[in-house]
Amino acid sequence: MNWDFFRPREKFLVLEITPSGTNGLFLSVDDDRNIVFEKLKEGVPLAKFLKSPARRVAEKSWEGKHFFNARRRVIAVADSTLATTIPVPLALARDHANIKSRITVAELENLIAQAMAKIFNGCRTEAAQRLHANDLDTVLVATRAEHFKVDGKALASAVGSTGKRIELLLEFIFTTRPVFDDLKPFFGASEGFFFAEAAQTHLQALSRVRKFPLNLIAAAEVGASLSILEKPKGDYAVLYRERLNWSFSEIVKAIMGAFAVSEATAHKLYCRYHRGALSADATRAFKKVVEPALTAFFHEIEKGKIQGAAYLDMPHALPLPLPHRHGKVTLEEHPAREVVTELGFTLPGSGAKLQLTGEGRAIPRLLLYFVEAYFDKSNSEINQKLRRRLHWLAG
Repeated sequence: MNWDFFRPREKFLVLEITPSGTNGLFLSVDDDRNIVFEKLKEGVPLAKFLKSPARRVAEKSWEGKHFFNARRRVIAVADSTLATTIPVPLALARDHANIKSRITVAELENLIAQAMAKIFNGCRTEAAQRLHANDLDTVLVATRAEHFKVDGKALASAVGSTGKRIELLLEFIFTTRPVFDDLKPFFGASEGFFFAEAAQTHLQALSRVRKFPLNLIAAAEVGASLSILEKPKGDYAVLYRERLNWSFSEIVKAIMGAFAVSEATAHKLYCRYHRGALSADATRAFKKVVEPALTAFFHEIEKGKIQGAAYLDMPHALPLPLPHRHGKVTLEEHPAREVVTELGFTLPGSGAKLQLTGEGRAIPRLLLYFVEAYFDKSNSEINQKLRRRLHWLAG
């Protein structure tokens, strides 16, 4: 008998919300961190996806402990055009009468809440500009307080310490009104729901086993973006975002125009060119056609002043290989599998139905979102208190 069948497994649904649709990976993991892929859905409208039985299972509440736990934790990560994170460093002065007493959760909550009320409108306006939405359709869905210091001393939590001045980083996570409306039942849940911005979550997961700075180039059907996660002062990582004035479709369009072929054929020809599978004459002709577009791509990257290598995240619809080196810029293969295994997880073997390449190109990203949510420690008592106050800011 295979006793692993009876091993309790924690169930997850990882959602990647993009403007063109939602990718969803059903998986489970046991106490030994053995991951099992159950099902993958790609490009499904979010509203339709959440009407599936998966939503009803995820929303069930259970009392007591069950040998077979049917509840599924939901992890939702939204594209940077649909969600954004605004970090705000805060310095909070305690009342003089309290400086010799220990900091309580209630005192810390009130101090942070007072600061939030003063800075909220400015943060929402900045988020609305990033999301190309108006302020009223830019909704605050999460806050996180972390990186505490009391009188200059770094602490895991300010609660229980004494001092005059509390420093911390407060993160506001905003999303668009349509995404909020679709996920509203989950945002209202008391526990078990993780929501974050894609680029930040992606790079934070990578940072668990890779050194700073970390550079991620994310391609879309039209356009691309550069995200850089680094520690400029050493205290905590900061995410920098830049839009790249370039589209991966420029390569395909150049080939289609030069050789009068379809988009699908242009994809295939470029892949053969990149592999060195064309004749010498054809290679020279191709280089003349694609070189301007590739030069423009690396020029955009170089303007970002990247330090170190950059990871390239290509969407499933654009399986175009690119040169790995150009001048000072080096592109590296995406290390999702290595990151997950280095963190102690065991992935399905080569015989598994869902692979990390071919079918399901979104899986590497979804795995990194899972990793970051799995290790997330933001559900502290102070953050639970702050989450309950969101109703008067989210509006």
